[in-house]
Amino acid sequence: VDRAGAADRWLAGAGGVGDAQLRGELVAAALSVIEHGDFAELFGPDALAEAPIAAVVDGLVVSGTVDRLVVQPDLVRVVDFKTGRRAPATLDAIPPYHLRQMAAYGAALRVIFPGRRVAAALLYTAGPLLHALPDDLLARHKPGYTPGQQSLPLDA
Repeated sequence: VDRAGAADRWLAGAGGVGDAQLRGELVAAALSVIEHGDFAELFGPDALAEAPIAAVVDGLVVSGTVDRLVVQPDLVRVVDFKTGRRAPATLDAIPPYHLRQMAAYGAALRVIFPGRRVAAALLYTAGPLLHALPDDLLARHKPGYTPGQQSLPLDA
């Protein structure tokens, strides 16, 4: 598969990017993530892209669309992509709203896939850098639901 050629054609046509140099930079950035060896499972044939999830967590509906979902018999991996010019270098530098989003995804997936371990991560495309998010970190960022809240703004 000629991913670079296909991406360039799409950017030139539907994407409306006329500048060939800019298209080349965009394609190179995207391919550096997709073809990175550490992320192969996330872009493999068993990974679901843009997977909608919804579950009732503590009596309230949590819904969203996860960028990548890999479901195995004993493990569910959920990864959200974050774009921007810089990737946080450490877990402590990750914005709290990203952690709240992933804590909500994890809580919903534990309801959807009971008995399976849920592993959450954020993939910052600027690195590219994948931050695995420990359960204890996500537990500290579990959303505080208000009584009238029906769903969380998960696409932050």
